[in-house]
Amino acid sequence: MNEIFSFIFLPFVLSKACFILIMHWLKNINFDARNKRKDDWRKLEPELLTQQIEYHNKATYNAFELYIKLLLGILGGIAFVVISKVDKPHSKTLIQTGGYSIIPVTILFCVLIFVHQKSKIERWKKGYKWYEPLMWNECWFTSISITVMIITNYILIPKLIV
Repeated sequence: MNEIFSFIFLPFVLSKACFILIMHWLKNINFDARNKRKDDWRKLEPELLTQQIEYHNKATYNAFELYIKLLLGILGGIAFVVISKVDKPHSKTLIQTGGYSIIPVTILFCVLIFVHQKSKIERWKKGYKWYEPLMWNECWFTSISITVMIITNYILIPKLIV
């Protein structure tokens, strides 16, 4: 039970909290206390504004799709090494390398999500309440990816190389 809390629940909740804090920071930069835009420096036509927000939404989903493909490829490679008859010292190194390769992929994915979310927020006309980011797909994408990264490296990989 302690392992579940330490490596699944805690990273999930902490990553959500970090996401909320970052979104709160972005809100403070872009909106005043009444949730009105501080400075509409873009001054975009409504149609162009909608297109740009739509672009960033699609880019977020494309980043998530790429992350899933890379994650499945890495986990598939780890599974192949586990079930094949590779020399034990080499298999341990390959499995650990596969697990460690998930870390930069996850970090890059989270940075991409942040950049696109920041770009969307910079285009919004109204602010949001502090809890609304919890319902955004980007929050779930980042929280789940960070949790999967931690589960893979601290629960799955150690059990595979024993």
